[in-house]
Amino acid sequence: MQRIIFAVALCAATTAHAVDQLTFTARQLQSLGVITTPIASTQSQTSLNYPATVDIPANQVRIVAAPMTGMVSRVWVTANTSVKVGQPLATLLSPELAQAQGGLVQAAAQAQLAQMQLQRDDQLLADGIIAASRQQTTRANYLSAQAMLTQHRQSLRMLGVPAITVAQMEHGIAHSAELQLSAPISGVVLEASVTAGQRVDPTTALFKIAQMRPLWLVIQVPGPAAAHIKVNDSVSLVGRAATGRVLSIAQNTQASQTVAVRAEINGDLDGLFSGQAVEAKIRSAVNMAWQAPVSAIVYQQNNPYIFVRDAHGFHPVAVQVLAQTGAMAIIAGKLSPADMIATQGVAQIKAVWSGAGGV
Repeated sequence: MQRIIFAVALCAATTAHAVDQLTFTARQLQSLGVITTPIASTQSQTSLNYPATVDIPANQVRIVAAPMTGMVSRVWVTANTSVKVGQPLATLLSPELAQAQGGLVQAAAQAQLAQMQLQRDDQLLADGIIAASRQQTTRANYLSAQAMLTQHRQSLRMLGVPAITVAQMEHGIAHSAELQLSAPISGVVLEASVTAGQRVDPTTALFKIAQMRPLWLVIQVPGPAAAHIKVNDSVSLVGRAATGRVLSIAQNTQASQTVAVRAEINGDLDGLFSGQAVEAKIRSAVNMAWQAPVSAIVYQQNNPYIFVRDAHGFHPVAVQVLAQTGAMAIIAGKLSPADMIATQGVAQIKAVWSGAGGV
């Protein structure tokens, strides 16, 4: 009997398919097991959860490389160690450091001699004993010697030698073949790719250090939902007291039809690491959104629809699926709070709509 009623419903609906009006009697709906539920509207600000991965902003990462050829005599930190700016990371033994110190001492001596010569020539010029051209040559030599001394000082400072040590080396007070490699920023050692006894050169990256506040989230959002997300929408990390804002929304979708949304977060970030899988919540402004059971949604040519009850039966309404959590979905479409939607028997209604039913 049910198959006969279903066939009659199909025949009745086929002639009206052009206007998407599906006519059913109460008896037919009961026989097909159709149940309706009121559509539920959501708040104008919709909070949705999406999968995300933790990322570290590029400008918060520093690479510590060997400033010169040498041998690492000691390593002070390991991966995942928290460090402060200036904290020793490793000790490097290098003959090039001794050569640099020798060059500094020689440049300091030359600068001192040039200064003394300039002072004598200034006095001789004042007494009219020498020509002004000789004094000008002496001044040029003095300026050249000072420039060379500054260059040697800066070279040692760039190698990581403290300014006070450079000053002592300049006066012959301090000499050392050891160089301390220090942390350029406060953060966490992500990688420590060096061991004691290893020989290194200036192309060798020894440590990777990152500041871990703030962090980025790369959030995967379905294409329809991404259309409602805007820059500066609020973001939070599920399960943590960490919040932030949307920084950017990718302009192209991935193969999985998701859009990469990048957000910045602060707060409870302890223990998070780059590449970690997390769940993020985006609170975005939606003009009007609705909550419906997933069972109420059908797809026709890959487009989602729901069936809305009317005086004659049902008519399909095109919707956008913004998000899906368990058995419920957040959708957008031309609906009203008074609409009743089919939540059971939906497959039978779709069969009538598409003309695919039969006895």
